[in-house]
Amino acid sequence: MKKLASFIFIFSLASAAVSAQQYTNARPPEEEWASKPVFHPVPPEYANEPAIVLLNDISLDYRVEGRSINMYTSEHRVIKVLDDRGIENFNTLDLPVYFGTRVPTVRARVILPNGKVKEIVKDMILVTRNAHGYWSVIIALEGVAKNSEIEYMIKEIHSASFFGSIDFQERIPVMETHFSMSYPKNYFFEEKGYNGFPDAKDTLVNNRRHISVSLYDIPKLRPEPSSFYDLYTMRAEFRLDHYYDDNATNKLTEYKWDDLGRKFYDNYYKTTEKEKAAVNQYLSELGVRPNGNEFENMKKIENGIKTTISQYAYIDYDESKEVLATKYMRSVSVYDVATDETKNPLDSIISKRAATTAGIIKLFTACFAQAGVNFEFGMAGNRHEHVFDTKFVNWNNLEEPLFYFPDFKKFLDPVKEYYRYPVVPDWLLNNRGVFCAIPPNGFVTGPLADIRKITPLSEAETQSNIAAAVSFTNDMDAHVDVSYSYAGYESADLREELATMTKEKQKDLVKKTVSFAGKPDDILKYTISGETPDNFYTNKPLEITAVVNTSALTEDAGKNYLFKVGKIIGSPQELYNEDERKLPVDLDYPHAMSRTITLNLPVGYNVLNPEALRMHAEYVNKDLKPVVSFKSDYTLVSDKKNGDKLVITVSEFYTQLHFSPEYYDRYRKVVNMAADFSHVALLISPKKETGKPVHRMAKK
Repeated sequence: MKKLASFIFIFSLASAAVSAQQYTNARPPEEEWASKPVFHPVPPEYANEPAIVLLNDISLDYRVEGRSINMYTSEHRVIKVLDDRGIENFNTLDLPVYFGTRVPTVRARVILPNGKVKEIVKDMILVTRNAHGYWSVIIALEGVAKNSEIEYMIKEIHSASFFGSIDFQERIPVMETHFSMSYPKNYFFEEKGYNGFPDAKDTLVNNRRHISVSLYDIPKLRPEPSSFYDLYTMRAEFRLDHYYDDNATNKLTEYKWDDLGRKFYDNYYKTTEKEKAAVNQYLSELGVRPNGNEFENMKKIENGIKTTISQYAYIDYDESKEVLATKYMRSVSVYDVATDETKNPLDSIISKRAATTAGIIKLFTACFAQAGVNFEFGMAGNRHEHVFDTKFVNWNNLEEPLFYFPDFKKFLDPVKEYYRYPVVPDWLLNNRGVFCAIPPNGFVTGPLADIRKITPLSEAETQSNIAAAVSFTNDMDAHVDVSYSYAGYESADLREELATMTKEKQKDLVKKTVSFAGKPDDILKYTISGETPDNFYTNKPLEITAVVNTSALTEDAGKNYLFKVGKIIGSPQELYNEDERKLPVDLDYPHAMSRTITLNLPVGYNVLNPEALRMHAEYVNKDLKPVVSFKSDYTLVSDKKNGDKLVITVSEFYTQLHFSPEYYDRYRKVVNMAADFSHVALLISPKKETGKPVHRMAKK
């Protein structure tokens, strides 16, 4: 099943469905698994594709069984592979199976061009579990050749999900797509399509409601640089708006944003007297003072929980034998509790120093409330896949817990162990989240939920800077003292890597950072500072310094030398491809970069082409304010006795995160200017009036 808990997008993208044809609530009956499969010809327009999807059929069936409502899902796909790339992509199927799911049916076969059919036997189907606790059904296909067709069907049963999203567009063409839902008449679902997928209304047939959409000839969507591919694919969102009792007379439950705010309060804000006593003792242990400085208390709570409480994702029960069901398959009930989220009493968490994600959130909430920190708890979604749609209430699009502090107007992620306030995962930025507006005392005076934008830190707070001083040995090898400085979001991934890697792996990270070093031994020594997470609070940069001796930057050019100064800034992104841009540009976060390169020339040498260092390109908005800019320049300081000094400055910043395709060329000009600078080489030549040049650094 494809992304039942995926994300949505509210912008329109006309190119996504250029040739797709739709038929809503119209699906001809057909044999589910043909005893004699039909071999399909390749449409001429797709002859150069690696593969095409001939059929993508997904159905969701909701059934009330006893006290439970269960969800029966079916996915049936047929893929024709046309070349070696297609074979490589599809000769092994990896089908995720989510928590508490049973699989009563899994079938697969390969239809060869000569008409021979190879059924996949049970021994070729493997059930495995990844490090996060999720199961997958792995199917190894044998004998797949060019022009073969791969067909598989998987059916699953699990407790009902009332919200979801399914992608229907891929990187290869999809010839035929069907999506259907069936559910009891007293349940009222809504479906909404995004990026060209159609909306559909349900129909009542035989006391059940049905939603059905058929779509043909969905064009492929090609990934493009600096774009969130999943955000722009065709998809269907579905949600349960409300349902009635069995007599369809009393409305039992509604699913609005305010209902989610109430759910946050019920799940995470309520504590017992025993729990409160344990929390007070824990706060004392952390040095948190009642009615103390709010900001200091917040920091002590976050740092304390993230360093003293271990977080685990799931209970390691061995359910592998129950994933692939037998004939004794039982119904899956919402009352079959296979998770310990309801078993997180705070006194137990504090004493055992361990909790699930839900327990961590509840501990944060209790600590903030009892320490007098003003907060709201909420959830936000991944903007790489979904832009928050206020009008279509889909709870499943919210997956990352956050705390918002009204007094500071910034956010904290409680479950990212190596993050600290105010840095949160960049894939949340500029999206919106739903936060509980109910105060800890439960006294409600207004809405139960607040919709808040996850405002990013400014480009001034997120920087990636380089300072390098270059001199030369007698052989004109470069001797470089270089410092890399990372602040804000730029430091987040690096800090997490450094916290979880060995010293030997740290050396590999430094080698990757000092990209201009020709070989590892060129790095004579290095230091790392500011790597601990507590530096986020003051935005103290993470710094990597290195001393490098390398011949990789200098080439002989007759009597002159070619010095590749642009390599010191690394290898920026290049957007030289002239293909028509289809997707918008989306950047991770606002950021700025500053580089200063001081070139200490040998006595008697000068640079013949310093003007190559002067570059400038910028993108200005409608208010004539630069939002993306690259500028490089230089200053020459003459010194006949000690040698001239060339000081090169480079500044680059990105304050706007989204650019429509029509503005792509203007954005690309700035990006390519930075890439052009990385290729700049200076011609260093002996001055005509001098004799033999004198070097002022230590010899090799």
